Amino acid sequence: MKKKGEGMSKSARLIEMMLYINERTKFTATELSDHFQVSYRTILRDLEELSTLGVPFYSEVGHGGGYYRISEQMLPPLFLKETEAVALYFSFQSLAYFPTLPFKTETDYALKKLKQHFSKEARETIEKMSGRIVFWSPSRHHQANYLEELLHASTNRVPIRITYQKEDTQMEREIQPIGLYSSYGFWYCPAYCFERKTIRLFRADRITAVKKGQEKAVALPYESVLDWLHQAEEECEHPLSFIVDLTRTGVRKAQSMMDLERFIHVGANGEAQLQATVPLKEVRYFTEMIWNLGSEATIKEPQEAIDFIQEKLQKIWSNYQ
Repeated sequence: MKKKGEGMSKSARLIEMMLYINERTKFTATELSDHFQVSYRTILRDLEELSTLGVPFYSEVGHGGGYYRISEQMLPPLFLKETEAVALYFSFQSLAYFPTLPFKTETDYALKKLKQHFSKEARETIEKMSGRIVFWSPSRHHQANYLEELLHASTNRVPIRITYQKEDTQMEREIQPIGLYSSYGFWYCPAYCFERKTIRLFRADRITAVKKGQEKAVALPYESVLDWLHQAEEECEHPLSFIVDLTRTGVRKAQSMMDLERFIHVGANGEAQLQATVPLKEVRYFTEMIWNLGSEATIKEPQEAIDFIQEKLQKIWSNYQ
């Protein structure tokens, strides 16, 4: 009768050992030798090779010693077609222009690992493609340093205490994050604020410190940050009707703006209007976008937006008196 290790290739045994180690926090070379039914010396050589490959464990000598797995686990090899690997590479590249990312160090390292295993032909193809395709995102210089902590708190639904810089004021807030989303190069964190007793939106780059919270976690009515985004749009604070007439050129320009495109309505006769309900505090934001359309757009309401446009025109006119 064959032993377990006999007839098994070395690569297959290493994969099996990786899975075995991932399931345990502590193990010994003797246990591995018995489990895989190969010699103790073979196990030591295998462990040395797994360590070189980056499998996270360390050894301790003496009574009660052995091998201990570091909390981070290693995945077994994943076999991909080269076209699939190239597709993954460019998926990573789509994140290249974000100034800050959760797990950015790990992302860069994974990308480096992936590229190392490409054939010469695939690397040459990637070099050519890299000059022809760019996933552009506006460049920002505001560093968000606590994305992983915010993501961890939202995933585990635990409160944290943050130090938040707003204009010239620094404050501490106890919050329970819902999640993270990125918009125009900035990261935002909607979270329950224990001081205000409601949901508030925090810009991640303004968070200057994070520590463990003291409050008891609350049950929030959102399964994901996307749920919150949808509900926030439907239940905006101090809603105002925002209506803009657009020329054909104005339609084309507005369709290239993510925050305007979804509100455009084109009639059967070709006439077009932008119709939206926006919160009062965001009227200036939307008006600035309409300003960029120039004479191709005419705001019909609200009056607050019209007043803002007139104010801008008067300032510009005064510059040329």
